[in-house]
Amino acid sequence: MKRSLRLILSALAVYLLLLGLLVMAEGRAPDGSIRSLWDAVWFSLITMTTVGYGDLSPVTPLGRVLGMVFAFCSIGLLTALLSLGLRLVSGEFLPRLRLRRGRNRSWFAFSEENEDAVVLARELSRTDPDCLLIFPETEERLLRERNAVRLSVEADELLRLRGQREGLCLFCLSGDAWKNEEQGFKAAEQGITTYCMAETEPEHQPEKLRLFSREEAVARCYWKEHPLRESERRVVLLGCGKSGAKLLERALLTNVFPPDRPVEYCVFDDTAGFSYLHPVLTRALSPEAPKEDQLLFCTEDWRRSAALLNRADRIILCYDSDRENLAAYETIHTWLPTGAQLHLRLNEPVPGLICFGARESVMTTEFVMMDVINRQAEAMNEIYNRGAAKPTPWQELSPFLRQSNIAAADHLIVKARLLLGQEELKELTPELCGKAYARYREICDREADSLQELEHRRWMRFHQMYNWCYDPVRNNVQRLHPLLLPYEQLSPEDQKKDAYAWEMLGLLAERKE
Repeated sequence: MKRSLRLILSALAVYLLLLGLLVMAEGRAPDGSIRSLWDAVWFSLITMTTVGYGDLSPVTPLGRVLGMVFAFCSIGLLTALLSLGLRLVSGEFLPRLRLRRGRNRSWFAFSEENEDAVVLARELSRTDPDCLLIFPETEERLLRERNAVRLSVEADELLRLRGQREGLCLFCLSGDAWKNEEQGFKAAEQGITTYCMAETEPEHQPEKLRLFSREEAVARCYWKEHPLRESERRVVLLGCGKSGAKLLERALLTNVFPPDRPVEYCVFDDTAGFSYLHPVLTRALSPEAPKEDQLLFCTEDWRRSAALLNRADRIILCYDSDRENLAAYETIHTWLPTGAQLHLRLNEPVPGLICFGARESVMTTEFVMMDVINRQAEAMNEIYNRGAAKPTPWQELSPFLRQSNIAAADHLIVKARLLLGQEELKELTPELCGKAYARYREICDREADSLQELEHRRWMRFHQMYNWCYDPVRNNVQRLHPLLLPYEQLSPEDQKKDAYAWEMLGLLAERKE
């Protein structure tokens, strides 16, 4: 709007300047016919519209030059002014009018119109066909939905147009995570429900701000849809950048099985520095650690490790670039013999390949708005709060405690798979929780130690991921904890605490949605 106004005002200023010069030049000529500003306006309009009545005409050299300028402009100046005016009306007035008339509908505003935003907008439109999708005004339009409105305004102006906070959601989905957080904080502080794609989660954030990581969503979706089978003991990960690091992190926190089912992870191209950022966990999962999985970081080129690839049960191609993953797939498929399944992280899936991470499967309300993905974690926190002296709502938990609940919730489906013997189980409903808990009650007396040990190893691994170490005295600032010991070294009372995670299956089965 401001740019259009500036253009209109600039054009008018130039036009008035030309008129003033014309009056000055012709007004001094004895035989001049253009004596006033009105005469100059009349002459310019008659000239630019090519009517040419001839009742007024310049007689001075400067006047004739200005007459030629008006003649050459012809109707170009009027066309420019009219087009700018129409653009102002269609780009500002009509969208504002449409929003005012749609105040009783849901508004979903996006900070940027990109492919991620378009995928999410289409799902929102399918879920709520009466909603309005608001995008900034740009030259390139990726979304052609009839309910799309384009208006470049700040969040506070959007709130003023709506007149109320209810029914207004803002999505900050640009490729710049820090820009998303900055926009998200400003909007949330004004009471607007804001969903922000970010890399980190601050300790304190506005109540209306919801942060999510695309890479974390990809990782959680992957291990939910492609769980490790009992026969899969060796996993090779090619590419440990932003996506690969999250995939590896979620694998190590979720795929925690009994000691007789160890998993070996071999990681190539650790560009994210996973081994440096998680030294405690890397040491805990070294080949010397008993009863644990193995985590190996290979520094050589994976193309020179044909024997290792040949022994793998699953190879995950997880470079941040689709082109790199497809090139690696082509190399392995063509030149390196292996019976492993090849899984590719691709934004755009390719038919016939085992792909994951597509925009359509990640940029959904389930992951972005956390309608489903964190429901079990939030439910677990509610159950914890029932017996807590000082209950803490989900939004008031620290990022570490939220992640702790999420890791525990993600492992519930692994517990259910182990109890029910269903390796391909992908959804954990209250009914399945009930069946798994019934099975737990059948075996808990004779297998209490093994079940509690499994949960203790999972709990230890989560803390080791965040570089907590053992110390007799707990210190949260220094990340020291007295229970970071092998299960057999715990006291009987501390060992029994780990049974609560299995009891959670029964509590979730009883919980009413």
